[in-house]
Amino acid sequence: MMPPAETVRVCIDGHESRVDANISILEAARKLDIEIPTLCYHKDLSVVGSCRLCLVEIEGREGQYPACAESVQDGMEVFTESSDLSESRRFVLEMLLSNYLSEQLEANHSASEFLRWVRQYQAKSPPESSSPTHHPVDADSNPFIRVDLNKCILCTRCVRACAEVQGRFVLGVAERGPETRIIAGLGTDLLDARCESCGACSAYCPTEALIDRDKFESDSPDRLVRTTCGYCGVGCQFNLNVKEQRVISVTSHPDAPVNGMSLCVKGRYGYDFLHHNQRLKQPKIRRYLLDDIAFTRRPNDRGPWMEVDWETAIDLVARKLAAIKSQSGADALGFLSSAKCTNEENYLVQKLARQLIGTNNVDHCARLCHSSTVAGLGMAFGSGAMSNSMDDVVQEAKAMLIIGSNTTEQHPVFGAMIRQSVLRRKAKLIVADPRMIDMTEFATVHLRQRPGTDVALINGIMHLAIKNDWHNQDFIEQRCKGFEELKAMLEAYPPERVSQITGIPERRLCEAAEILCTNRPMAVIWAMGITQHTTGVFNVLSLANLQMLLGNMGIPGGGVNPLRGQNNVQGACDMGALPNVYPGYQPVNDEQTYKKFVEAWSLQDNGNGGEARFGLSQSSGLTVTELIEAAGENKIRGLYILGEDPAMTEPNVNHAVDCLQRAEFTVLQEIFPSETSKYADVLLPGAAFAEKNGTFTNTERRIQPVRKAIDPPGAALPDWQVLARLGTSLQRELDYYPHGTQSGWEYQDAAEVLAEINTLTPSYAGVTWNRVDAGERLQWPVLSESHDGTPILHVEKFTCGLGEFHPVEHLPPAEIPDDEYPLLLTTGRVLYHWHGGELTRRSQGLSAVYPNPIVEVSHEDARRSRIADGMTVSIQSRRGILVARAAVTDRVPEGLIFGSFHFPGLGNVNNLTISALDPVAKIPEYKVCSVRLQPYDEEQVSEADS
Repeated sequence: MMPPAETVRVCIDGHESRVDANISILEAARKLDIEIPTLCYHKDLSVVGSCRLCLVEIEGREGQYPACAESVQDGMEVFTESSDLSESRRFVLEMLLSNYLSEQLEANHSASEFLRWVRQYQAKSPPESSSPTHHPVDADSNPFIRVDLNKCILCTRCVRACAEVQGRFVLGVAERGPETRIIAGLGTDLLDARCESCGACSAYCPTEALIDRDKFESDSPDRLVRTTCGYCGVGCQFNLNVKEQRVISVTSHPDAPVNGMSLCVKGRYGYDFLHHNQRLKQPKIRRYLLDDIAFTRRPNDRGPWMEVDWETAIDLVARKLAAIKSQSGADALGFLSSAKCTNEENYLVQKLARQLIGTNNVDHCARLCHSSTVAGLGMAFGSGAMSNSMDDVVQEAKAMLIIGSNTTEQHPVFGAMIRQSVLRRKAKLIVADPRMIDMTEFATVHLRQRPGTDVALINGIMHLAIKNDWHNQDFIEQRCKGFEELKAMLEAYPPERVSQITGIPERRLCEAAEILCTNRPMAVIWAMGITQHTTGVFNVLSLANLQMLLGNMGIPGGGVNPLRGQNNVQGACDMGALPNVYPGYQPVNDEQTYKKFVEAWSLQDNGNGGEARFGLSQSSGLTVTELIEAAGENKIRGLYILGEDPAMTEPNVNHAVDCLQRAEFTVLQEIFPSETSKYADVLLPGAAFAEKNGTFTNTERRIQPVRKAIDPPGAALPDWQVLARLGTSLQRELDYYPHGTQSGWEYQDAAEVLAEINTLTPSYAGVTWNRVDAGERLQWPVLSESHDGTPILHVEKFTCGLGEFHPVEHLPPAEIPDDEYPLLLTTGRVLYHWHGGELTRRSQGLSAVYPNPIVEVSHEDARRSRIADGMTVSIQSRRGILVARAAVTDRVPEGLIFGSFHFPGLGNVNNLTISALDPVAKIPEYKVCSVRLQPYDEEQVSEADS
């Protein structure tokens, strides 16, 4: 337990208080709600004390002192306002104004901090005879930030924010005297200087010399709505700036639990998809459905869309689902839920599938990203979630292993936090990745393993841990089982063998192992570079073995930390949008769980006698990939898809598209006409994250509010409302009128759905809307309304009791290079896009920076294939072809090509990927397949694509 901090007595403007002894006068004043003017100071940044605006007077001392740089002392009496201080501040401001040029100075409406103090202290603008240096305004080179150095007062907050918050060091100070100015890189524009467009510089700028273009070009907002980001799993919060039913900008909220002022380019600038002209605004059905009342046929060509009202669309869907159930049984229907949607909406999807239809054929995209994490960690610990918090990791870990995670591009805010941990705390970072990702610049050691060799790498580290007595024998004996079996298996993984398998030099392997094993606590961080393999579960089990072996579980700064890719993957899993578990990971084949949900959902015959027509299945359902396959074979006659785009994201996507084309009946609930909409029969317009209330659960199990800021466009509805209407209509079609209080579908708001979740999900028992809305920082399990949540899992014991070691051997990928396809392909995401690109391709700024697909090719492979940087190339596998622009780079080693799945058609890397599955988690092997590379030839591409 931390000892209590030493305190001192201070008196500021007559207000006496005791404060921590190690803080500044400025910080002490703010604790007393006394405002002292500042410009160069910000609480998140290092103190430079250069602007001299925060001067104060101290009893018993001559002169004036900068409050930001002067520490409090016991008995100190401070005065923050006087005529002398006002005069000093006015002088400072007028000096700054002498080099300040702005048309807004007299307009009196600028919201900048600088002009606020100018007005408050009545500072005068310089006489017209003064002629400060005029800088050309850069309003065009960056799609996000407008640069006007005529407003710059050289406070350097932008420089410090770039270095100390983002860790990019893009901005600096150049020249001297009157020519001093802020520059990017060596005087280039921001993007050329490797700016990540996070907007920290503009967020911290007090003068609007750096300002978000959307804020500069729009009027002041009517209101601010604090909500949670709809992109990755980090779970950043921010303010949506709203004017007349439009989001006009995003601004940081300094009290955001995860991110504070930090945001990434997508969170800060990628919101304009909300108002894109392709938004779905009215339910649509295919024309043939109006002509074929009995739904007895589906034409090969689905035909034109017809707009209908909600009643018609919902009634049609309910009748078709009920007919399929009646004719072919419950398991002829399948449901895909969505990690983009709220917890409440995911809960309703699985409830509809299980309660009304009676099938466990419900899954979502976690199958394609982290199902192997859930399975592997469940086998090892009894819980498949991130064990620690992001802040805990970056504040407490002495060493970190990032493996299979391009953190700064996939989870940019957390990536920036890790950079700061290395820079400020000197945490030791090991990065294991075949690519030279940006994070390797901050790594003590970069382990460049061959794709598909992660088990061998981790086994090699554990071999060295035991050989050198670096393992934690006490932890193993007290909290684990199966160690002797693991130890015996690890004898077969000495450095020389591991080097042969992985391609990592023995010396580098030994160096990394010593760092990871002797610096405790050590945190392991991974993403889909670990999970998307046929050995995904083995990979996860290896990392669980490593952390148990070293005793890094249940402690601050340690743990297993899988990073969820989408905003609510964790929540969708928690809500039971999986084929084998109910909400809270309660198994469908468990008898007590079965009885619990039968009772809660009143699953009994409606009183007419005879065999019950409603009941829960105790057999696991089909996964995403199995559902798509079965739909193509007509084993699944009806698919209900919420917010997913399998025509973009499935492996071997050409085959997936063929299955979707042959599917009998597909309902798609979406916000855009996605690639999958081409194969749908009914299209239901949903609401985006800014248009509804609910909750998301981020990668660290933190449940946070999603708040409605604007109305959905046209007749679109929040997805929970659509599902509730469908549930009500299905009850009518199925003649099912239960008597239980939790089985109805007449929800008034999302909070009512959350209340139902509380009663059925032990880990969410204390998660009420009032607590979430009030900003309580809740990480599940939250066992009651008086429980504060659980920031760290497995503190005294594992969820399953004793943690279990699983000896796992290295196995090769499903497909390896040969003479016909001599190169390896691996896949991932890029900073400026997200998932299937459905949102980011409709964001003007993001698309401007990254408009077309790019593949990374090594210099050696480019030379061998006669390819130059920037050339259009074709990459072909046994399944399809990809056409993209080549970036010839040393980021990938010889023999490896990297591509992304953000672009449709021939630009989608999933044209190439293989559908081989992990046998346990059923996750596809996106990360390894064999390809060949050649310059683009239109005729060859057309022939191959056909």
